[in-house]
Formats: sequence, C-alpha cells, structure tokens
Amino acid sequence: MKINSEKSKEIIISFAQDGNFRSTIPNIEIDGRDIAQVCHAKLLGVTISQDLTWNKHVYNTVKKAGKRLYMLYQLKRAGITQKDLVSVYVSVVRPVLEYACPVWHTNLPPYLSDNIEVIKWALKCIFPYAEILDVLIWIR
Repeated sequence: MKINSEKSKEIIISFAQDGNFRSTIPNIEIDGRDIAQVCHAKLLGVTISQDLTWNKHVYNTVKKAGKRLYMLYQLKRAGITQKDLVSVYVSVVRPVLEYACPVWHTNLPPYLSDNIEVIKWALKCIFPYAEILDVLIWIR
C-alpha cells in the first residue's frame, strides 16, 4: 500500500502530564517528508484527541447541531407545520447528535453529556413547552 505523505497525520496517544514526551519520539518520514504531528484528528467523522478525551468531538458536534437547529428555528418562523418541523429535526439535527454515539457517548463525563442534552432541549425555542413531550414521543 502506498501512503500519501501529504494527507497523512500522526497523533501520539499519551496521558503524560507534561508535553516533553513529544521531543523523545522521532518524527515519521515518508518519501523524505516529515508527517505532521497533530493534537487531534478526525477519523470517520469522530474527532480523536491525543489524551483520548471527547471535549473536541463534543464541541464540534454541538456546534454543527446548533447551526442546524438555527435552520429549524428559521423554518418555524417561516410558518412550516409542526409535523414537518419534527421531520426536519429527525432527519437533519438528530443524526448529527447520534452519529457514532456508541463509540463516544458511553463514557462522557456529566459536563460533556449536558452539552449534548442542551441541544436536544433547545427544542423549547421551536415548540411550546407543553408540546415538547408529544414531540419527543413522536421521534422515538
């Protein structure tokens, strides 16, 4: 297999408290080019950090879902029916929140899990509070 040195990146997984471990590991070279060392990398849509925390991935997920939720809010302002809004939520926002969640969601600390739940409960700006439970029943 031929590896493309321009597209390849190196991530060193370490739990060391100091950053000195990088200086002891030699750089990888392919075709005379050094491979870039990164602190986090995206692999199949999941951001993996060098210390194996999910902070960066959750941040990216919440940001992406927030943009889509804003689109949903604009659709509500345009007068789209509630049933259609639920369809848009289920097909556009929810997949972003649930993508590969068996990999990363099982071991989230509470503060990161709360960030994900905030987006789910941001439905309050789209639906009146009394209707949220009905909406959540529809999307299960």
